[in-house]
Amino acid sequence: MRKPLSGALWGIVLGLAVAIILQQQGVWPLDKITVFLLPGAIGLIGILITSVGRAGSTRALTVSLIITIPLAVYGATGFTTLNEVGQLNGGCEVQAQTSVPDTTFVTDTSKQDPFSIDPNGSLTWEATSPVAFMDYDWDLWVEIGGFQVPLDSGHEGNEGGSQINGGNVPNVTQYADARGIDISQLRGVYKVGGQAADTCAGFGFVELIADPLETTIAKIALAVAILALIMLLIAALRKRGGTAADAGAEPAAGAMPGDTDGDGDVDADDVDGPILSNGFESGDTSSGSDDNDND
Repeated sequence: MRKPLSGALWGIVLGLAVAIILQQQGVWPLDKITVFLLPGAIGLIGILITSVGRAGSTRALTVSLIITIPLAVYGATGFTTLNEVGQLNGGCEVQAQTSVPDTTFVTDTSKQDPFSIDPNGSLTWEATSPVAFMDYDWDLWVEIGGFQVPLDSGHEGNEGGSQINGGNVPNVTQYADARGIDISQLRGVYKVGGQAADTCAGFGFVELIADPLETTIAKIALAVAILALIMLLIAALRKRGGTAADAGAEPAAGAMPGDTDGDGDVDADDVDGPILSNGFESGDTSSGSDDNDND
């Protein structure tokens, strides 16, 4: 693989692994900045450190730039939501409290200050609406890289016409399991949103607190990050090239016998002794025909 391209690809892999580690540890969600800008920027750095001072393929460099620049440019649009805070429209309100403890309204959460939840702790919430929603659908999603990924959905009859919907669960993980949602490997900070009755819609930021490298995905991301970094350094530090006369090198395919430097002929650069006019090294008395051959 051409060095600029290998530098770009290993840089992208390293950036994605670092993004997952940051998200899993609750540092930053998987938004456009971490999913696209970070890998794209590290990919560009990979191209730089594997190309400077090297005579490489222009095609490989072009392909590498075509891959990394759009990632970085699209990811940079994420700076517009750097200070994004929770939103909830339709006159609805949601308030929650956990055993962390942390009490907040959805609109008080932000990327930099998410609502903290202990996955093995309790959670109490209460949602209110300006009118009673009857026989309505609801959905829940999580955002990754600027794209909404469906998480859960359902239907509520609300025959009693209540304007308040709430709950109190002693263990968040067990509650999720009962609803068919496995969160045992979900840790870190997320942007979560949804809507109900096509009226109340919004999103907030939630952090499922975790110990360092608690989840399997965090451990895998760390291993991948280390591997990608090593491969990137190897690509950057690998010898730029050399001749077939380098130690342990084999003559190029199709080279003349004795042509150890691969220049197409046998000359003084290929042997230890001087070359005689007959093309043999001094001290070599053999020839193509043996004049002393007595048949």
